[in-house]
Amino acid sequence: MRKPRPARPVRDKGSALMLCIVFVLLGSLLLVPLLRYTATVIRANGQQRTKINAAEVARGALRTSMASPEALYDVCSNSGLHTAVELAVPDLGMPVHVECTTVKSATELNSSELRLAMATTVAGSVLPQGLVGTPYADSGSLDTSAWIAQTTSESQAGMIFLPQLPSHALNHPATGGYMMPSWAGTCRVFFPGTYSEPVLVNDATPTYFASGVYYFEDSVTFSGSANVVVGQGAIPGCAEDQDAAFNAINAPFTPNVSGLGATFIFGDAGRLVVTDGGGSVGPSVQFNSRLVDPTDVGSQVSAGVSIVSVNGVTAGSTSSSALEIPGVISVPKSYAEFHPGDGTPPADAASASYHPSTLIPTVSPDPPNPAIIDIQFTGTGSALLFVPGYTAVPQGTISVYIGPGMGSGKSVQIVGGILAAQVVQSTDLPEVNQIGHLNRVVQKTFKIVAETLGQEPNIVSVALVQVNDYGEYAINSWVTTTQ
Repeated sequence: MRKPRPARPVRDKGSALMLCIVFVLLGSLLLVPLLRYTATVIRANGQQRTKINAAEVARGALRTSMASPEALYDVCSNSGLHTAVELAVPDLGMPVHVECTTVKSATELNSSELRLAMATTVAGSVLPQGLVGTPYADSGSLDTSAWIAQTTSESQAGMIFLPQLPSHALNHPATGGYMMPSWAGTCRVFFPGTYSEPVLVNDATPTYFASGVYYFEDSVTFSGSANVVVGQGAIPGCAEDQDAAFNAINAPFTPNVSGLGATFIFGDAGRLVVTDGGGSVGPSVQFNSRLVDPTDVGSQVSAGVSIVSVNGVTAGSTSSSALEIPGVISVPKSYAEFHPGDGTPPADAASASYHPSTLIPTVSPDPPNPAIIDIQFTGTGSALLFVPGYTAVPQGTISVYIGPGMGSGKSVQIVGGILAAQVVQSTDLPEVNQIGHLNRVVQKTFKIVAETLGQEPNIVSVALVQVNDYGEYAINSWVTTTQ
């Protein structure tokens, strides 16, 4: 028998292991970088998420600070170009610091519009104590008509502002006002229109006069503990225009609300009386500046005007004439402007349903007419009258009477400029006594910076914001960067 031949040795024995090793090596060359890349991406995504969250926190902090423009204006007004004021923000899930500085301030009038602060028209009248601003040099001149040549119907530098009358609604809103519903809070509101009967506010119920033009032919009296805001604006009232028009109980079908702020027009026996009646609590009466859109035909001439009288004397049912008392006073009649800028001539005030004021300073032996603006603070409590817009009553008296020793806590600020027949003051004066024109700052530009804290990278969000004193604002720029 033949012996079996021995099996040949397998040549590729162990080759599979080599192939595995090769694949492992190749895989490691690919997989390790891939894992490193994946880890890097994961870390980068985490950082990116943190960065995105931080950016949203910074931007959210700025949005929060601008949620109430009025509060922002009040707080940031205390800052300067190099003096920051820190702003409080709610918890946004990440530490963040917010501060503001004042970059620029703008006054109500520019240099070309800066009218004379005070002028009086009665012969021999004197300028009041507490005068602010530059007065008309010939106030009280014996040439009673000289001042007229220095007047303009628009506010101009170095001139006397003699505004025309705006159009006014002929409806007669309730002289007692209208109450807001209980869910809106305690508040009494009045609406623009024509008031032929006396208006009296003498209780502590917060009272709001909606923005627009008011025409009064009888007295408007704020006394006792009256708390009154006239028109919407920088000074908050117990209501706002839109809420009042929509929600006041039994409000007029046509509320006649226009612009912001309000203008009081006094004709016939119309006058403004602010008095504490000798009591221990005095009234607070604050006007907001009148702002009118240039396209608001008929109301445009009321812009910047708080109080104005109907001037001249009645010459018929639809006409009037200038007031002339030789040696005493000379005042041109008022005109009512309906279509400013379109070439239509002004209308006679009487033809526009206005009646000239009868409260004209007279000479002895005739008894003097009552003042068209009569301020009487004789009690022990605080009292306030603030009028930021122009006051034009060239044939009426402004009287400020403070009881002996009662000036403490009293404030009279008629600071939008004054044209009056005369200003009569008592020996004692209010603690705050400003009569004339303060060219108030009404707009500020703030730089608001929000920066996240305690992490890398820091996110900084910077906004330049223009804010008006009554709350309107505009964002000039807004940039968010990484530091």
